[in-house]
Amino acid sequence: MKKLFVILILVSGLSASTMFTLSGIKKVYPVVEISGKDLPKEFKATAQEEIRTILDELGISYKGYDQRALALLISSRYIENTLLITMKLEIGEQVLRVDSKQKTFAITYESAESIPVRDKEEIADQLEDGLMVLLDRFSEQYIEENKKIVKVDLKNDDFSKLGYETDYNAAVKKAQKLKKPILLVLVANYCPWCRKFEENVLRKKDVNELIQSKYVPLIINKEKGGFPKELDISFTPITHFINYKTLKSEKMIAGYNNKDEFLYTLRNFTSK
Repeated sequence: MKKLFVILILVSGLSASTMFTLSGIKKVYPVVEISGKDLPKEFKATAQEEIRTILDELGISYKGYDQRALALLISSRYIENTLLITMKLEIGEQVLRVDSKQKTFAITYESAESIPVRDKEEIADQLEDGLMVLLDRFSEQYIEENKKIVKVDLKNDDFSKLGYETDYNAAVKKAQKLKKPILLVLVANYCPWCRKFEENVLRKKDVNELIQSKYVPLIINKEKGGFPKELDISFTPITHFINYKTLKSEKMIAGYNNKDEFLYTLRNFTSK
C-alpha cells in the first residue's frame, strides 16, 4: 500500500511539458478518443466543443479535413482501487525527413496529465479540470510562439454594470463600509475557462443577485496587476473570498466551477 501511495503522489503531479513547437500552425483536424469503461462517453461532446472554442479564439481553422490532427486521447486503468486517468493532447502529422526528403508520420506536439481518482462521482469534474489544464497550456505556448496579439475580452465595463468593482482599493473601502467580504475574481486576457466562467456562471441572474446580497464583488485582469501578489497563482480563473477586516483570503477556488457548484459555495461560505 505504501508503494501505491508513492506512485499516486508522483502521477498526481505529473505534467509533461512539451519540447515541441506550435509555430506557424494555421489548421488542424480535431479528434477526441475516449477509452476506458468507467469514463463517461458523453464527455466527448464537451471536449470537442471546448477544443473548437479555443481553436476559434486562437484563429486556428478546423473546418474540413486536414492531415494535421489535433487529438485529445483519454484512457484509464486501475492501480488497486484507484482509477488513473491519462489525458494527452497531441498533434500528429506528416513531416519531411531532412536526410531522406521523405515524409513520415510524427508527433509534433504533446502535453499530458495523469489524474488519480478515488471517487467515481468525481470523474466528470476531474476530466474537465484536466482538459482545462491541457488547453490552457496549449494556448499559452501557441500565443508565445506565434506572437499573437490577443484582444482583451474581459468586458469589465459590463461587470461594472452588474455591480462589480474593478479597482482593489475601491472594493476594500466599500467592503469595510458595508461590513461584507470581498469576492475577488482574477481573470486573464486569454483564458477560455475565464470566459466560460464569466458567461455561464457570473452573468447568470440568480448568481449575481446572490453575490450582490452577500459580497462586494471585484473582478481584476491579473495581467494588469493592482492587487496583492500573494493572491495570485499560475492558474485562471481564481476566486478569493476575502475578509474585509484582515484583507486575507479565507477561501480560494482555482479554476472553473459550474453554476451549481459555485452557488453552493456562495450560499455556504461564512467569513470568520
